[in-house]
Amino acid sequence: MSPLLRSAGESGPSVQGPVAELGRDQALAVLFRTHCADLVRLGFALTGDRGAAEEAVQDAFLSLHRNWRSLRDRSAMHAYLRATVVNRCRSVHRDRAHRPVVVAPLRPELVTQPGADADVLTHEESLRIAEQVRTLPQRQREVVVCRFYLDLSERQTAELLQVSVGSVKKHASRALSALHDRMEVAQ
Repeated sequence: MSPLLRSAGESGPSVQGPVAELGRDQALAVLFRTHCADLVRLGFALTGDRGAAEEAVQDAFLSLHRNWRSLRDRSAMHAYLRATVVNRCRSVHRDRAHRPVVVAPLRPELVTQPGADADVLTHEESLRIAEQVRTLPQRQREVVVCRFYLDLSERQTAELLQVSVGSVKKHASRALSALHDRMEVAQ
C-alpha cells in the first residue's frame, strides 16, 4: 500500500496527511496515479465494458475536481471516487436500455496480476466466472463485485451501495446461488 494511504477501519483506505492538505490539482494528480487503474477495474467489473469503465472514472475525477470546495472530508477522497464510479456504472446500465453498446475488453495494463488463487482457478475459469457475474441482475452484480472483488465487508458494501446490510446479505446469497447453479449447469 502506498505510504500516502492508510487503513481507516471499516471505511477502507483513505488519503491522509500531506495528500489531504495538498491543493486540488496536486491531490487529484496523486489520487489519479494511485487509484485510477483500480477504479477502472472496478468499473469494468460492474459494466463489462472498458470504455464505460474509463468514462465512469473520468467522470468521477471531474466531479471531485468540480466539487473540491464543497468536499467536507478531504481524507475521504478515495471513497468519494469509488462511490462515484459505482453510481456512474449504474447510469451506464440505465442508458444501455436506450442505445446499443459495443463492449471492449480491458486493456492489458489494467488487468491484475495473478493472485494467490492462480493455482486453483485457471484463466479460462476466471473468464467464465466474470461472464456469469455480468449476467446477474444489477444489484446482485454490484454486491458480488464489492464483496469478492473489492473485498469489502458487508457493512462497507452497504455503505458504498447505500443499502442496508440485510439487502447486501440477501443479494449476495441470491447471486452466489445463481452463480453456483449456472456454473454447475455449464460443466
